[in-house]
Amino acid sequence: MCVYIPQPALITTHTYSHTSVANMSHKGWILKVYGIICCCQLVSGFAAGPPFSTCLTLFPKHNGLEAQTTEPPYTIHIQETEYIPGQDIHISVRGKHERKFMGLQIAVHRDKGDTEELMGEFTSFPSDKLKAINCIDGKKNMIGHKNKEIVKEANITWKAPSVNQGNLTIHFSIVENFDNFWQNILKPLPSQVDIPVVPVKQISKLENINVDFEECGKSLGCILYPSYCTGDNCYAGATFEDEGNRTRFKTFVGINEGYISLGFSDDRLMGDDHTISCTYKDDHYTVQHGYNPLYFNYRQYKKDEIDDMTVSVQDGKLYCEFTRPKYMSVVNMMNPAERLGFDLNNDYYVMIAWGYVHRGSAAVTHHVELPVTTASKVNFKSTIIYRGSALPGLTQTHALLMIVAWILFTGLATIIARYFKSSFGEKMAFGAKIWFQTHRAAAVIAAIITAISFIIIFVKVDGFTEVAEAHAYVGIVLMAVTTLQVFGGLLRPGPDSKIRPLFNWGHWLMGKTAHILAAVSIFLAFTIKLIPKTQSTFGVVIASIWVVCQVLWELFYELRRRRRESQEKKENSILQKADMILLVVYVINMLIVLAVSIMAIYFF
Repeated sequence: MCVYIPQPALITTHTYSHTSVANMSHKGWILKVYGIICCCQLVSGFAAGPPFSTCLTLFPKHNGLEAQTTEPPYTIHIQETEYIPGQDIHISVRGKHERKFMGLQIAVHRDKGDTEELMGEFTSFPSDKLKAINCIDGKKNMIGHKNKEIVKEANITWKAPSVNQGNLTIHFSIVENFDNFWQNILKPLPSQVDIPVVPVKQISKLENINVDFEECGKSLGCILYPSYCTGDNCYAGATFEDEGNRTRFKTFVGINEGYISLGFSDDRLMGDDHTISCTYKDDHYTVQHGYNPLYFNYRQYKKDEIDDMTVSVQDGKLYCEFTRPKYMSVVNMMNPAERLGFDLNNDYYVMIAWGYVHRGSAAVTHHVELPVTTASKVNFKSTIIYRGSALPGLTQTHALLMIVAWILFTGLATIIARYFKSSFGEKMAFGAKIWFQTHRAAAVIAAIITAISFIIIFVKVDGFTEVAEAHAYVGIVLMAVTTLQVFGGLLRPGPDSKIRPLFNWGHWLMGKTAHILAAVSIFLAFTIKLIPKTQSTFGVVIASIWVVCQVLWELFYELRRRRRESQEKKENSILQKADMILLVVYVINMLIVLAVSIMAIYFF
């Protein structure tokens, strides 16, 4: 089954080159169609072949599974022991002891120098099982499977480039089935004639990358997250400095291995974005140039355009420094013959994403936590301090409405109905006692706000999806119980009705159930995997404080009510004044909790 699932922006942005503007007028529907195709591929495990995002990694992306670390049960034979320009190289892959395989990827790279660029062209292969893929701006420079048929061998011919490229390495990935695959299988292919290696800009690993946060807003532009942080206490961020036709970046995140990706985007939605990512794992580090056509990162050649590349891990944080030209371009996924331009002379939203890389590979995983996106577009010539948030605007509105409804209005409706009936005396308003009107107003307001919040989030995610978490299911049940509670209140039987006591107990039980469900829903919301850890931790703490405060207040009111019932009725006016003071204190307490809860939404 295939489902189109809208996602928040990853980390990137761009401005088109003049040649690409006209073709992108249909960006919206093209991206949606492409998203549906990608989703179908993911559900089937890329049975139709490897995606373009694996061109430079050859890492099978099977729902986050890692490659096998054992010796591959396959024999790879290369007939020629060395090559000359234009020569055909014959490659065979077959299983040991009749072992079969479902998927295969092959690509050829230089052994030294620019090791990113794919070399040569695959000219012959079993077309019923394999296909030649045009990666980046090349032609038939990667072999991949085209179906999930199981075979025991494959014979392939690769033609060497017409110009000597020096010593080469042939890279293989072999997939036995969805769960078992081997990658980073390397076979050398020396050049018959040795040539000097063309040097390229190297990446260095330093013990320390100095980020001078005191210069933020002075000589440096900065992006800091969370919103309240000032520098060393930030979980993630970036600094940028204009250097004429280049811009220097330093970026960091609070993980000690994995990747951090800095992106540039014309909007806050994922798709059509430009990225530069830094990885570090097991003392191996890379700087990667990429493009997000939609929900994945399509790695591009750096082409020696990125300077001063440094990666460091210090104080439990991953740091990366690089200098990039103002203008960079990428291959357009929708039209590989076309390039898209990204120019930092223009303003972009900046996004910071982080996550982990696959074992034994530089292949980045899809980020689990939502990326941080700046609240406004960034001027890269400025020295402004920019703030960002992880939650999209509609999601923040949904969360705000829910906590207002359930921390303030539902709590007020609950305690007034149970503990403050006598506190308002016999005073009437609009034909009913004041306590009842207050209770009903608070309950109806809570129900209306909940309904609005419910509609907002359904619009945000484009309806119910197959990736909905427990929070979504509890939210649906909560909405149903809230609706029944409101309609039940409207159908309340008269005071002399025989079923009135039964109604009272049922109404109380359903209200208490809704309140508990709301608390569970809020806890589940802050523990969704997409929520950044800093925001999740803060939110869970605040939600716990709210639950403890609400429980303590209700215990206090319950003990006070029972004590009052055991005493003779006297000095009623004094008790009513005390009740009103306690009610005001309760409301002030909940307003404080509400204010801090709002921080958990908008400060991250």
